[in-house]
Amino acid sequence: MESLFSNISYRLRNSNAFEKIIFLNILVYILYLFLELFNLPYINEYFALTSDYLYNPWSIITYAFIHQGFYELIFMLMIIYYASSKLINLYGQKIPLRIYFTGIIIGALFFLLFYNGNGPLIGSSAGAYALMFFMFCYMPNHLIKISFVRVEFKYIMFLLFLLDIIRLFANDAPDGGAIAHLGGYLAGFYHYISVYGIGDFNKFYNNPKPRNKENKSPADFSKQKIIDIILDKIIKSGYDRLSKSEKEYLFKSGKK
Repeated sequence: MESLFSNISYRLRNSNAFEKIIFLNILVYILYLFLELFNLPYINEYFALTSDYLYNPWSIITYAFIHQGFYELIFMLMIIYYASSKLINLYGQKIPLRIYFTGIIIGALFFLLFYNGNGPLIGSSAGAYALMFFMFCYMPNHLIKISFVRVEFKYIMFLLFLLDIIRLFANDAPDGGAIAHLGGYLAGFYHYISVYGIGDFNKFYNNPKPRNKENKSPADFSKQKIIDIILDKIIKSGYDRLSKSEKEYLFKSGKK
């Protein structure tokens, strides 16, 4: 038992921010199940987002760490892990974290403004979808391998977006989770245009180039050229087609 806790402690100390977020989500889920056994709804009562959020203002953030369903939890954590890993390799941790938490907050605001039902909002989907939408804008043609099939990332996003549209209009009242997802999409789009601008929007065919290069040294330009070549390869062939040295170069560049 002591060895198990020491391994978990070591893993946490050496994990990135999103791995810590994933661990926290799992921990809250286990606590949620434990309290449910004794009919103690404390987590939803104090940390889920409701129209009475002024009594629990922290719920604008904490709702995103609560999951009721096991499969919902696993699906969301898989999305967070996949999307954050891709973006951390490209940008380091700060930008993906900003995207994620902006998605959570804007998703909460959309829910409070446009949802007229009685249920609370829980789940990390607004933050997860913000990461996904940023990826969608940046690398829409990125190939994802699902079993033996390779699918371009944009088609997965089209499917998720279509499902949310159906959830918005299928019933008399819009689904609160789908409303929050729209906030997540908006957050991902906002962060994309804040980095690359809105003028050059043929990203579905060409690799976008970051702005504000005028103050860079020649060495910075050569490094950026290498990064652009690698990113162009990701757009055309997918991250998995990079060589080990290319992946290491992106990882080291993202940490700086």
